[in-house]
Amino acid sequence: MTLTQRLVLYGTCAVALMNSVGLLVLLVQQNQQQGRLERTEARLTEVEQSSVVEFIQEVPRGAAGLRASAGGEQPQYQYQYSRNKRSEEMEKELKQEMQEIHLEEGKEFSEQEVSQEVGEETEKKMKHKHRHSQRYHKTQVQDDMMMMMTYSMVPLPGADGMPGQNGTDGIPGVNGTPGADGKRGKRPPGEKGEPGEKGARGEPGPPGETSQPSNDVIIECLIKSLINPRNVTKMESTFGTWMKDTAQLNDERIWVAEHFSRVVKEYQSIASFQSNTSDVVDVRKFYQGCGHTVHNGSLYYHIAGTSSIAFHFHTKSLRTLSIDHALHHNLAYLLHNSKTYFKLAADENGLWLIFASSMDESIMVAQLDQKTFSVTSYINTTYPRTKAGNAFIACGVLYVTDTKDSRVTFAFDLLKGKPVNMTFDLRSPGGVLAMLSYSPKDRHLYVWDQGYVRLYVVHF
Repeated sequence: MTLTQRLVLYGTCAVALMNSVGLLVLLVQQNQQQGRLERTEARLTEVEQSSVVEFIQEVPRGAAGLRASAGGEQPQYQYQYSRNKRSEEMEKELKQEMQEIHLEEGKEFSEQEVSQEVGEETEKKMKHKHRHSQRYHKTQVQDDMMMMMTYSMVPLPGADGMPGQNGTDGIPGVNGTPGADGKRGKRPPGEKGEPGEKGARGEPGPPGETSQPSNDVIIECLIKSLINPRNVTKMESTFGTWMKDTAQLNDERIWVAEHFSRVVKEYQSIASFQSNTSDVVDVRKFYQGCGHTVHNGSLYYHIAGTSSIAFHFHTKSLRTLSIDHALHHNLAYLLHNSKTYFKLAADENGLWLIFASSMDESIMVAQLDQKTFSVTSYINTTYPRTKAGNAFIACGVLYVTDTKDSRVTFAFDLLKGKPVNMTFDLRSPGGVLAMLSYSPKDRHLYVWDQGYVRLYVVHF
């Protein structure tokens, strides 16, 4: 081999050796750069996590500081300032490391220019790889910085404000409707005491004097006056009776019985009575006079020409009760002005019958049992029938008018069996007072006076 050939061979080997050394140096630098990039990535991750943790930890402290400062804004600014300062320091560190990376890349590119002889293919691959790594790290750094800036800009919650002042009272509302009256309480009875010792029997007293009229009856049951008279309607007949049920509270029907008939007119209300709209009820027997009454769903009336009164149910059943020793014919009327032999009445104590005794022609009163339709007791008032114009019973007291029916001139306590000193004006004299009856249901006096039916309020 010639010297020239040897020199060429040695030169080629030297070039190959230099290329190999350069490639080896490039691989070592690439590994170092890769390690530095990995450390940078770890650092960025650590910075990101520490920022998030610090932010989470600082938020409660900031809120507590806000509350401690009673609404001041200084703790929030200090906290934001410290976080911004730390962010700036971290950004400087990142910039410094990026500059070092760029320097290394520049150095790397300069060495690559020296070793271009390694081959174009290897150089292109290395440049492409470094550009891709550069773009990746720039994008990563920008994303990390944007994340940190986002965390640093998160607003903190404001402190609670001071409570406001209480408002003024509003206008009171309208009073509600009063409630219904409650039931009246009852005091429970006390324990029964032990009976006392029996006293000694006293000496008999002197005989009493003849009884005189008195007022020792219950004051509430004595009529003081009749007030607020009013006309209801005008009737065609002079003699008759108009009635409401004296016991059934919800029954507003009106019955009319004109003198000497066997039918009764039934009106559903005061309005139908005033408009003369009625039904006709056949009571099966002729009645006489103006002394009838309706009590507890039944009509009580005097059967004409007999000494009997009838108990007529609305079921059309009929019962009779004969009254012994009663005047009932030959125009010997109990109440001459109304052509009445028997006067039936109802008050707070039940059902009564007024008639004249055939023995002495005095006024008698019988108390009736409604269930058995019988007489439970007879009371002789000793008042002569010839002095009576009309009569009615209220609260256990019999009231009798004079023959002109202008004043009440006699009263008798039926419960105690003795007269009561009581007189009061009733009406102006003149005309025919055919009917006078008291109703305990509404405490009104029902009157048939000169063809007019009237109502009086009874004032006890």
